[in-house]
Amino acid sequence: MKNEPNTILTTLQTACPGQKVRGYYVTESGASAFPSELGLAFGERPWVLYDRVNPLYYIWRNFVVIDWIGSGKPRWKTSATLPHGSERRARYFAKTKEEYRHFGDWNSLAGHMLTGLQGRARCLFQNHLVVTDEELLIVALSDNEKHAQITFRVPLADVPWTRSPHHQKDRIQFGFSDGSWHTAKVVRTDHRSPKFLEVLPDTLPHTAQLPDVLAETAGGGD
Repeated sequence: MKNEPNTILTTLQTACPGQKVRGYYVTESGASAFPSELGLAFGERPWVLYDRVNPLYYIWRNFVVIDWIGSGKPRWKTSATLPHGSERRARYFAKTKEEYRHFGDWNSLAGHMLTGLQGRARCLFQNHLVVTDEELLIVALSDNEKHAQITFRVPLADVPWTRSPHHQKDRIQFGFSDGSWHTAKVVRTDHRSPKFLEVLPDTLPHTAQLPDVLAETAGGGD
């Protein structure tokens, strides 16, 4: 990106009026960042920064198809069935070294986060994971770093735990109050942003088991 890192902070801060940005990190952008088992159908992927059109869009869209179909089996009409349900949850919690990337159907908070990460646009953009004094957000930032759109937001009160997965560098598991969780890339690319563990110091180590914040399942039963 062309501009200085402080331009990123200014734009992200503008997208979160009334809140203070505590940290911001590069995360996954678009469907190509996810395996087919976590893929959202093409028509279900939210448009982001719709008014921003790259002049080359109508040329390179005919060649760059990987973000349309994702990395794996194309999903044009049907979204993946995400892991959910009480039996699946029991199996997950029975393991001592839990590294599952996602749990919770599309209607769970983790599902909404996954949806927010799979936006499509007519311009180049990069998703950022933003932590403010009140919320956790996914924000799509245009390639010129001057335009931003929030695609997912949740109060920090609904994120009771975070965890560093084993052998997964630059990833953090986010646990939500409905019992769902998602593992997202969290990469600090700007020295002006504090390290993630400085922003959320209570993040659990990989040696800790997944916290069972709910007795019930996220996203209904099996």
